[in-house]
Amino acid sequence: MLTDKMPFRPKEYFRAITVGEAVGLLKKFGRRAAVLAGGTDLLVVKPSHLEYLIDISRLPLDYIKKEGGGIRIGALATLNEIADSPLLNVEPYDVIAKSTLDMGTPITKNYATIGGNICNAAPSADMPPSLIALEAEARITGPRSKRKVLLENFFLGPKKTVLRRGEILTEIFVPKAPGGTKAVFFKKGRTSEDIAQVNVAVRLTVDGDICKVARIVLGAVAPTPIRAKKAESLLVGKKLEEIAPSLEVVAKKAAEETKPISDIRAPAEYRRAVAEVLTRRALLTLLERFKGG
Repeated sequence: MLTDKMPFRPKEYFRAITVGEAVGLLKKFGRRAAVLAGGTDLLVVKPSHLEYLIDISRLPLDYIKKEGGGIRIGALATLNEIADSPLLNVEPYDVIAKSTLDMGTPITKNYATIGGNICNAAPSADMPPSLIALEAEARITGPRSKRKVLLENFFLGPKKTVLRRGEILTEIFVPKAPGGTKAVFFKKGRTSEDIAQVNVAVRLTVDGDICKVARIVLGAVAPTPIRAKKAESLLVGKKLEEIAPSLEVVAKKAAEETKPISDIRAPAEYRRAVAEVLTRRALLTLLERFKGG
């Protein structure tokens, strides 16, 4: 078993020059291989079973582009590139950029990628809640075909995703949001750069003064990011003036839908309480924005 004091020396290192080459290597070596992008998680964890490193950092997947009104984000786009992108600094897409702000140090964010943050499948990851709130989809390339998966269905559990042998996440697509859509992200950690104890992204789409779409997505409170669908149902179809008095009820319902664990970062009871507070704060912030505050 590897420890921090032992050298990390996989048998072989490959630098893929095409997506096809990376896919072929992943298919060949299976679980014994790992993809290296920014390395900010992999080179810290140093999995003991790892025999092959497949470096994809030179693949042309570091773009952020418009497509049909939506936005394509290459899997190798770094956190700093996302934070600085003009396309991701306008409502409601700014919720994606803002979810990167408290993720590690500035140097780390020069290397860490959106693909790595997603594929690492940590329940506390900061980017998935915002992306799920905006109905983003994962675009995946495999040995035989390409496929698309809604990001809310991408995660199966801690460190587990829907990726099959030989598959690689190449892109995240964020569809065009309807008019009247706003979203916010909040996070509570022990420090501003620490892993989240709880995070939440909330998105509302309003037509006139009626809430048409509500998404409340919580992280670090279950084995995967979760949507608080019962809480969401309390918002849809309501006028904004009707939502304001019910914020505590909605936030409490969202917290009740969580399944947190206790660990070194926080006890389960604390996580549930913080989930309620952050959900209420996010909803209040959105209501103020819709009112022009």
